[in-house]
Amino acid sequence: MEQQQVITPGLPMLILGLGWTGQFLIELLVQLHIAFAATTRDGRQNTIAWQLNQAMCSHVDVSLLPPAKTVLVTFPVLSSECMTQLMDAYEVKHGPAQWILLSSTRPFNGNPSNRHGPLDPSKDTSGRIQAEEVVLKRGGTVLHLSGLWGASRQPRNWVPRFATQQAIRGKLLARQLHLIHGKDVARAIVAVHEQFQKGERWIVTDGGCYDWIRLFLAWASDEQLATARELAANDAMCRQALGEGSLEEVVERGGVRPRLDSRDFWDTFRLEPTEFLQVNA
Repeated sequence: MEQQQVITPGLPMLILGLGWTGQFLIELLVQLHIAFAATTRDGRQNTIAWQLNQAMCSHVDVSLLPPAKTVLVTFPVLSSECMTQLMDAYEVKHGPAQWILLSSTRPFNGNPSNRHGPLDPSKDTSGRIQAEEVVLKRGGTVLHLSGLWGASRQPRNWVPRFATQQAIRGKLLARQLHLIHGKDVARAIVAVHEQFQKGERWIVTDGGCYDWIRLFLAWASDEQLATARELAANDAMCRQALGEGSLEEVVERGGVRPRLDSRDFWDTFRLEPTEFLQVNA
């Protein structure tokens, strides 16, 4: 009697690189009863100990990675070679998968920019765009995420980083801050997993933007605020950009509009963002 072959179905999702995004994604996957496996470099939190050696991509070891319908890559892949070798090795072992690669919105520098807008290669100093092109050509999806926040990543803690006059001046002249909360990132990933569309780039923001000046008024130090007020009053470019009046009056007048347009994503997947930053200034 012939032995019947038993085919073990793959997991719904494999997360390569648990990272910051993982804390929100795992919570949602558990809530939705979607099985998954995940990797970390050291195997913490009952994950698979695995990493992509991007210094030597000629051979990618996927022997520890299980089969999955969707493979989510959360870390930057820095060359087309590494991305190709990873996808080749995995699909030779397990067959085709839905690939989702997380990326940033940095290369979209148009005003405004939507997902169809050109990418500025000068904004990509690491080689990520080349890897993204491999994913897209092979039917995968790239999610370009704007400023990630939630849990330990809080925008109020970003304000002290802008301590020099030059840094503060930059925020007075480019006031838009685009954000997306980790909970909405998780919802976006699950939506793409369940309603997969091949070969698409998506911009993912919370649909609006925030005013750096409002953040400074709420959370900057006295010294930072004094510098910002001095620049607003006496720097020619700042005066031209902001107009007359105090920083509070500038914020009250508004005029800060989103530069990044993520409406295509939310409309296509019939979702709306749910988490928004509260700035009391």
